[in-house]
Amino acid sequence: MVEAVPRRTLRTVAVAVAVVAVCAGVLPAGPARAATGTLRQDFNGDGYGDLAVAAPDATVNGKAEAGYVAVLYGSANGLRGTAAKVYTQASAGVPGTVEAGDRFGSDLVTADLDGDGYTDLQVSADDERWEQGGIAREGSRTVLWGGQGGFTSGKVRPAVGDGRYQSGAGTVTGDFNGDGHQDLLDNGRVEYGPFGRDGVPAGTTGVQLVDGDIQLVKVVTGDVDGDGITDVVTLAQSFDDDDEGNHGEHLNFLRGSRDGLRPLVVLRDAQGERISPDHTLAIGDVNGDHRGDIVMGYGRLRFIYGTVNGPADSVAPRTITQDTPGMPGADEPEDVLGLDLAVGDVNGDGYGDVLAGDPFEDLGTVKQAGAFVVVPGGPDGPTGAGGTLLSQSSADVPGTAEKGDRFGERVHLVDGNGDGRAEPVVAAIGEDSYAGGVWVFRSGSAGVTAKGSFAFGARTLGTVASGARLGDRFPR
Repeated sequence: MVEAVPRRTLRTVAVAVAVVAVCAGVLPAGPARAATGTLRQDFNGDGYGDLAVAAPDATVNGKAEAGYVAVLYGSANGLRGTAAKVYTQASAGVPGTVEAGDRFGSDLVTADLDGDGYTDLQVSADDERWEQGGIAREGSRTVLWGGQGGFTSGKVRPAVGDGRYQSGAGTVTGDFNGDGHQDLLDNGRVEYGPFGRDGVPAGTTGVQLVDGDIQLVKVVTGDVDGDGITDVVTLAQSFDDDDEGNHGEHLNFLRGSRDGLRPLVVLRDAQGERISPDHTLAIGDVNGDHRGDIVMGYGRLRFIYGTVNGPADSVAPRTITQDTPGMPGADEPEDVLGLDLAVGDVNGDGYGDVLAGDPFEDLGTVKQAGAFVVVPGGPDGPTGAGGTLLSQSSADVPGTAEKGDRFGERVHLVDGNGDGRAEPVVAAIGEDSYAGGVWVFRSGSAGVTAKGSFAFGARTLGTVASGARLGDRFPR
């Protein structure tokens, strides 16, 4: 069970510090960005970071897989599970109707879309069926507009073109032309801000995200060259594997400019071979040079550092595993360290730290109980030294490690008390037979701590637990 809410550690905070919220793979540049790649995520404008988390498979009003989004608003004392609010398509101000199978919350994207200073939340419902212009549509994008009272109004964004499928899954944010407005990048289409309250962007343009007849796997954004304009890194692979079962994976870099995103460049390592980064990407400044660095994960962590000319792909990437000196745990074949990633300054030293989930970590004889590791950044980037591993078996962490919990399958960072340190938020989608659960940790000058941590689930939120998979999505 994950319902207990232990005592919290109180801190004196400086509200003037910009709030932090970083999720795996979404690190847009712009005026709200600090050197470590952190992004303002403040839905009600009170100066404290807020947390949004989705349960797209949850039953709502008796409708299976209708889905919802839960929001914990920050405060001087940080995030509070007891003050959570749940938003569904039956909530006041939220357009639409609760229907079985809509999966409201399939994807979450945060950005100040209308430029009013409040962070907005775009919520996808991947399987919602509706009609526009006489065309049957599948998948919708609803913007919940941030404001002084939080989310009190929303708008279903108009369909784009004549296509049936309209889901916003895979959408990322950034300021791709450096005009100070947040933009959206969705499947090769850039939508430029500011957006009107009708959900329509100021303009659109197309962009090629992969080279040749191959499939797009992952898109992440961040200011890799440090010029204040968001860049894009994509992971692509061939549709078919070779005789050894490998796909031709490689990375692409698209530099942001005053004219928008420039044509892609395929990244290569020091030997001239295409980089094989596996499955997970994030961008953040892990060495304090005010440029975003590419972090790759899946069983190991690899780093390609940002330079004034873009990614330093002429230097072999640094690799860290759980066998690296200073790293907790041991590198085991079934582990997937870095299955999900987030980058932000956890200890307040000015260097981005890496939050890496490892949901298939075995704890003694308990299979796939899961854990997460925080790897500190530094002037030379992360070395593995000082890494901290936490699980439900760790002291002061609520709950009990159980088979198949997969604690750490989703990870996120948010500065809920405004002290300039990012606090790890971790989900265990498999908790309580896939009811799911979310854990919020604390941060201090020594890094992450379990003291004062708390967890919340369906009982805390007053929602239906069965099969909800709470924590399946954090914002990009």
